[in-house]
Amino acid sequence: MKKKRLEQLTMGVLLLGMIIGGFIGMHIAGVTVDFGIAAAIVGTPLLVFLVIFLLNAWRRNRLGTIPEADERTALILKRYFLGVLYFVLFGSGAALLVLYAMGIQAIETGMLLVFMMILYLVIGIGTLIAAKL
Repeated sequence: MKKKRLEQLTMGVLLLGMIIGGFIGMHIAGVTVDFGIAAAIVGTPLLVFLVIFLLNAWRRNRLGTIPEADERTALILKRYFLGVLYFVLFGSGAALLVLYAMGIQAIETGMLLVFMMILYLVIGIGTLIAAKL
């Protein structure tokens, strides 16, 4: 399969998955989906993909065929993600051991969500920094 065709197929699957996931999430939350919510669920991913497409086209016109990343960037990102994997595994395990030692037997789901979102945010910012090195 050609790279461009595979890229288009991947974007289509991601777009469809986001839209279906939005409707499933609204159903699980018990929210009645009216036209405004449905338009937001469908329109937001479409708008994001349009912005990404336009930025990629602008970059292509400006820089031509210069690649975004080279082998050195890939190696730096590989090392970064390997380090983050162990940091997250051992850090989360250590945090759970500390909580257990403090006598906490249950963790609220909301706090787990906050922890995961902070973790994703820190990993994402670190990825952006590592990609620019």
